[in-house]
Amino acid sequence: MKITFIEPIGIDIHVPRAVSVLDKHASSGVFVEVRHLDLPPHLAGPMLPPVPLYMNELIETVLDAEREGSDAAIIGCCSDPALMEAQRVARIPVVGPLQAAAALAAARGANIGMLFPDEHDWKTTANWVRRNLRAYGLSDVVSDIAFVPMHVEGEDSLIGNLEVTAEIIQERFRRQLHKQGVPAAQAMLERGPVQAILFGCTIWGGMVGEVAHLIDAVCIDPMVASLHMAEAQVRMTDLT
Repeated sequence: MKITFIEPIGIDIHVPRAVSVLDKHASSGVFVEVRHLDLPPHLAGPMLPPVPLYMNELIETVLDAEREGSDAAIIGCCSDPALMEAQRVARIPVVGPLQAAAALAAARGANIGMLFPDEHDWKTTANWVRRNLRAYGLSDVVSDIAFVPMHVEGEDSLIGNLEVTAEIIQERFRRQLHKQGVPAAQAMLERGPVQAILFGCTIWGGMVGEVAHLIDAVCIDPMVASLHMAEAQVRMTDLT
């Protein structure tokens, strides 16, 4: 089985880390390819561009993966950009971390809370996420959405930042996951019926296991969840 994981940005800064995480969690016999988009310079950077001018390229990359023999594709962003459009035109399963996490929580009969980094405008992200969840028919599963501050004083935004290194990005996301993400998750459990939590950024992929023991809920790693959902969808249609 071949699965293509698509980083919806125009540079390869996250590819080595994604390969490491996905290879660790892939089931036996599953090969995971990681690729990024071919975007113009004004859309370049280590984070999803704030203006979604990359949508057509993202859909085309899904179709390229299908033409090149992939059995499934994963859109590697937790707001699921272009997911439904790609699902409409592709003949292979196309998975997004947001849809996968909500579906997994629903399958367990659990309410889910979602934590997202505040790197992008949080109101825009919240509205986009809730709109997608309604379209999936999964909005009732989500009890809470919150945002984790990603900056301390003196730190620049990562959006469009071509000077930052992969190590700096990972250190910042890990630091804020431990210092801000864990208390935010615990606060969700105190204020509502949350039983599962999505750590809603693929840069947190591979890090969730570091904090899961501190949170009395099912902790969903977006990369691991979307990978296993893609594997399951491929196997579901293999009746040989």
